[in-house]
Amino acid sequence: MQERAIAERIVRAAQETKAEDILLYDMQQRSAITDFIVICSGRSQAHVRGVADNIDLKLKKAGVRSLSVEGHTEGSWVLLDLDVVIVHVFHPETRAYYDLESLLEGYPCQRFATPEESAGSVQSAAMP
Repeated sequence: MQERAIAERIVRAAQETKAEDILLYDMQQRSAITDFIVICSGRSQAHVRGVADNIDLKLKKAGVRSLSVEGHTEGSWVLLDLDVVIVHVFHPETRAYYDLESLLEGYPCQRFATPEESAGSVQSAAMP
């Protein structure tokens, strides 16, 4: 499965579980570590774990295995390392504290709406 298709599958799995403020950063040709980074939030620690679990399940069904999963027990920040995509699922307070978005300023980014906000709505922009 191509890297972009994996990233899009992750976004859809996050949307299915009503993850909030979903961002997809394109790191191709910009990073030796990964091709894409997905950042999203859950409303509670249980929701964060549920979003991460759904992403992991959908990818396993597609034959893609996580190299590593960190933070699942605590549920305030779950990190899924899929080699070509790194996924960060945050509790809102933890996301605000670490503010990864500021570290990724200037990289091409797409913001995805949750299903309630707008079915299939996508905004593309290079984050300033």
